Amino acid sequence: MNYRKILLFLIFPFLSGPLVAADVTVNTNSLQGKWVKDGKNNCDTAAAEYVLFRGNGTTEAGRGIEPKSVGFWSVSGNIITLHMLVIPMEDDTTNAFFRGRYSYSYLTAEVLGSTDDVIEIITGTTGNTKRMILAKCT
Repeated sequence: MNYRKILLFLIFPFLSGPLVAADVTVNTNSLQGKWVKDGKNNCDTAAAEYVLFRGNGTTEAGRGIEPKSVGFWSVSGNIITLHMLVIPMEDDTTNAFFRGRYSYSYLTAEVLGSTDDVIEIITGTTGNTKRMILAKCT
């Protein structure tokens, strides 16, 4: 029985398209809390990628229990905006200039659909977008 629920949770969002109509308005109260990528079963996984939205407008994101960035968040309609300070990453191979230095990151995420505990978002710029489904941990 539990395997069916997990399978349905993982597959249904991909088969159904957006979770609700395209003109979504995000409720900031329901957004508060910890959200993880790749399903609710990752809530207790040490390697899970997560984002935490706090009620005071602050946020953190990372993997496992260690935040990789901290900052502020806001919502307007179906757009979540994040202003983040990213901690130095010694193993950053993407840009030698930022290796070992703090950096600023600005990110907007368009909410395509949501339920009480699942949110489908798209981030990035034209030609370089990333679609994600996040699950809320309770």
